[in-house]
Formats: sequence, C-alpha cells, structure tokens
Amino acid sequence: METESLTYKELAERLGTQPDSARKLVKRRRWQKRKGNDGEVRVSVPVEYLEGTRAPDREPAQDSAREDDRDAEFAVLEVQIAALREIVAAERRRAEAAEADRDRWHDLAVRPWWKRLAG
Repeated sequence: METESLTYKELAERLGTQPDSARKLVKRRRWQKRKGNDGEVRVSVPVEYLEGTRAPDREPAQDSAREDDRDAEFAVLEVQIAALREIVAAERRRAEAAEADRDRWHDLAVRPWWKRLAG
C-alpha cells in the first residue's frame, strides 16, 4: 500500500477539515505517525484514501454564504450581550438598594437605646 507523509495541518487542508478533525481521523484509522526533524508529527496516509476524498474547490458563493452565517451569528451574539448588560445593570441597582437598606438598619442598630426609645 502506497502512503503519503503529511502533517496534521496538511492533511486537514487536503480533506477540507480542521486539524483537530484530522487528528481524530488518524487516531480512528490507526495510521502510523512519526515525528519529523522539524518537530512536526507526520502521518503516513494511504494514497487511495486521499484520492477518494479530495476536498471540492470552494466557490465564492459558498464563502459569501459562510460570511452571511457569521454575520447572523454576530448579530445574535450582540443581542445576547446587550441582554446580559441589562441584567448586570439591574443587579447593580439591586445591590446598591440592598446596601442602602443595610446601612439604614445599621444606623438604627448602633444608636443608643435611649435614642431608640425617644424616637
């Protein structure tokens, strides 16, 4: 069986996936790994596997669709951030009111007993 020696990054590029996915694939397939002189791990990938799973060339339409998806995700995240900021502001107001109430009770508690009776 003929093999090709690729790094995880190169394998991911050839397959059109992420390097972590390539690592998981190598582990599942139990392909042989070796550390190269450059410190990179190289995997012996069967040529038949690479020929059968060529990543299709991306078209600009796909890239723009991905950008639209990212824009939508960013919009959702911005709405969530705004909601969280409102929650934080409400909690700050609540904490300030609780502190003011605590201070009022503290002032009453430290007054001498005769002032509490006299009012």
